[in-house]
Amino acid sequence: MKRIYLFMDSLGPGGAQRQFVGLACLLKQHGYEVMTATYYDHPFYRPLLEDGDVPYECFHVDSKLSLPKLINGIRRFKADILISFQTDPNSIACIAAKICGVRLIVSERNTHQSVSLKDRIIFNLYRFADYIVPNSFSEERFIYEAFPFLKKKTVVITNFVDLYKFHSDCIIKANERTVIMTAASIKASKNTKRYIEACIKALKMGCDIDVVWYGVNDRNTDIPEYVKYTDECLRMVEESGFSNRIKLLSKRKDIDRAYREADVFCLPSMFEGTPNVICEAMASGLPVMAGNVCDNSIFVQPNRNGWLFNQMDVDDMVNKLLEVSRIDSDILSVYGKESRKIVEEKCSEVVFVDKYIKLIESL
Repeated sequence: MKRIYLFMDSLGPGGAQRQFVGLACLLKQHGYEVMTATYYDHPFYRPLLEDGDVPYECFHVDSKLSLPKLINGIRRFKADILISFQTDPNSIACIAAKICGVRLIVSERNTHQSVSLKDRIIFNLYRFADYIVPNSFSEERFIYEAFPFLKKKTVVITNFVDLYKFHSDCIIKANERTVIMTAASIKASKNTKRYIEACIKALKMGCDIDVVWYGVNDRNTDIPEYVKYTDECLRMVEESGFSNRIKLLSKRKDIDRAYREADVFCLPSMFEGTPNVICEAMASGLPVMAGNVCDNSIFVQPNRNGWLFNQMDVDDMVNKLLEVSRIDSDILSVYGKESRKIVEEKCSEVVFVDKYIKLIESL
């Protein structure tokens, strides 16, 4: 069996990291020799690697200093194939793969809205890759249009969801009002301020909802820009007088339980790839509200399992919040069951790992 070395920035609590760890464990289950490595030490998902008996090493260096460490790691492991996740690790992996003479699959996790000079440099480095794997069809379209010379080696593999971990059993809900939850970092790209503004406006109009957003990061490790934005969001809630109805809380490790405690999931982001949290919420039997951006309409289908809105329009979000608060609980239940059906069809672990194995074996 081929020996596969997987590389990214950290094992922190992000969607890309969850997919990275899941892929490593699934490949190990399918008999491949697997090694994982990061350059930053963040252990959030390390227990999943340990449970999957997947070896891991951390370089404990800045990204710019990780290239020689990666080269040494690839050579020590005698890797046949290198798989990297995310932009900066991908660029480092392109150089390391060329030097080490190993085959390379880069997983492109962004959803680009424009092309910067950095993008041009990195996507030209992707010439060294055997495959580029975006996790969304919107990113595939971007690559086709902006970098057509990569078209033949671009293959979409959407994210997987652990359908056993994320389910709708075990917890009997007894919510006083409709609970609408979000699980995402609090930052401008996630549109938190505009969403809070919409929630405040809806509550002033008598909307019978409770809103909870799990996304406050550790201030000691978070980026200063995100800390400032989080503080501004917290201030908006406090000054609104609705701090008992809108709660911004820390990220939860037991997020699967949080989904089962809620009634509806909402993701108001400015843009998304394959949205992990939407798929997890759907697997947990939740109807979904989301901005009508990128691939969201593939998963959220109005009049079947949820509502799409204009993420730039506060009034449109307010109208959807009011509609959700008035909907019959039986209809919410039907929407939730349809969410589960959709995600079972599109995002199973089997479909995900089989597509990666097909690429691996073609090399």
